Amino acid sequence: MALTCDAGVVNDNGEPPNLHGSWDFLMVPQGKPSFGLMSIGFVGAEYGGSLVPARTAPVVVRRITLTGQRIQMVVASRDGDVQLDGQLSAKGDFMCGTVTYHGGVSFPMVAQKRPSTYQSPPQTQRRP
Repeated sequence: MALTCDAGVVNDNGEPPNLHGSWDFLMVPQGKPSFGLMSIGFVGAEYGGSLVPARTAPVVVRRITLTGQRIQMVVASRDGDVQLDGQLSAKGDFMCGTVTYHGGVSFPMVAQKRPSTYQSPPQTQRRP
């Protein structure tokens, strides 16, 4: 299975994308599709969250770093940190990248933000 991601034309309104919300994700470890739900919210001015894969227990998203359309996440797991290095779509509602497990094994991952009527304040307006 091949997964690709094109960020598209970035909307340059000066606001970083707001990641807050529920995201459906798909990883492909060892060629086997693995689906789940990712929740991202604010903890003060920073992002935090959780991943709930369909076949394993929930895990905590320890750190989310957003630089332009580039996204990096560190996820705590029983065997050590797992990292996502990827990019967001121009609208900030789709992400695509590579998950690297402890030991260096990498797999593709995509996630799509679920539509929601709730609008949290942008990260620039959050206080620590």
